[in-house]
Amino acid sequence: MRENTDLVLDGLSTVTTNVDKNRDALEIIASRFLEDHRRLLNPKIEDYARLHRDQADSIRKVFPVLLRLERKRDTATPRLRQEQFPHSLPITRLAQYQLHTEMYRTATTIAYRAVHTHTAAPVTITVVPWKADDVPRLRLQLERQTAIARRLQHPGIMPVLHVGCDEGYFFYVTPANTGLDGAALMTRFAGGAEHWGRVVRGDWATFARLGVQLGDALNYSHQMGTLHNDIRPGNVFVSRSANARLHNFQLEQCAQTALRKDFDHNAPMVPLYVAPECLTGNRDERSDIYSLSATLLPMATQSSTTELNPVRRTVGTSRTNSRRLLRREGKTVPRCFSQVLQKAMSADPAKRFQSAAGFAAALDNVHTTLTERTREPVGLRRRGRTWASRLC
Repeated sequence: MRENTDLVLDGLSTVTTNVDKNRDALEIIASRFLEDHRRLLNPKIEDYARLHRDQADSIRKVFPVLLRLERKRDTATPRLRQEQFPHSLPITRLAQYQLHTEMYRTATTIAYRAVHTHTAAPVTITVVPWKADDVPRLRLQLERQTAIARRLQHPGIMPVLHVGCDEGYFFYVTPANTGLDGAALMTRFAGGAEHWGRVVRGDWATFARLGVQLGDALNYSHQMGTLHNDIRPGNVFVSRSANARLHNFQLEQCAQTALRKDFDHNAPMVPLYVAPECLTGNRDERSDIYSLSATLLPMATQSSTTELNPVRRTVGTSRTNSRRLLRREGKTVPRCFSQVLQKAMSADPAKRFQSAAGFAAALDNVHTTLTERTREPVGLRRRGRTWASRLC
């Protein structure tokens, strides 16, 4: 920034003008804003405008343009990485973990079954398949996301055991996954399977209990000041013993960038599990509740993932694919269950459950109701013997 002193140019003394000062000040503020954006701190334009009131009008006018340019670069980078995705990694070991078979891939990572070389404990290792120095922004994103997961200690949240960088590759370690993610469970049931361990096809009480577990985990993360931002079947793991865990917490800025990558096109295709207000960049706890309900619904109705294509939607659209699915399955979904899901998936956030604790409590009541309905009716003779034994 220029100092408030006279400048001498070609022997002529000049005085810095207010226009020059304001321009330089705006450039410095813009640099800070872009740096915060690149560090994935999710800066808000309005926060900067309130902080720098003398530059507020210029900030509101210029910063949206800068942000659009940055977001275009953000959405172009993943496409370039996918084109360069390696077929396999030239390593069989990372730190103290021996890699075995590949489990699955995402757009930016590869997950392996692995074993701790000292304890022989089975684990899952997720590896970024490019050298960490070549993708510094992706590494920063995963470091911050895994830091969030390590801070959250709850039975309904998949823990991160270790984070490291070896042979130039960034990786993080989670417990061995012995269950199925929600997408695989839906596909399994849609293919005709009747059960997955204790998770039985058409057992509404079990799915209500899974919802209670996920709702409690979500409420805990919200109390810790953390949104999930990416709740969908692929980020929910269900064990054979019918226990569920949340996985892959997403940074708000990264979730918004991924959504905008699809939504910015002329024919926007919005994922089923995205709350309507997220299309305008407004996220809060109620957005996670919407996504959890929209995730639980197709899992409970045993819908196939191929049936749940992204829906063509605009910002003002209130009719979502989830609510259409709920109406289609209305005859099979118990009324008490569908009422809770319908409230949680309201297009207006003010009409939803205002906390994940309230959503979990409502599903707990549903679980109790459905469990009582499945109990065998007690005959008069058996009931009489019970009362007689109490009188003796």
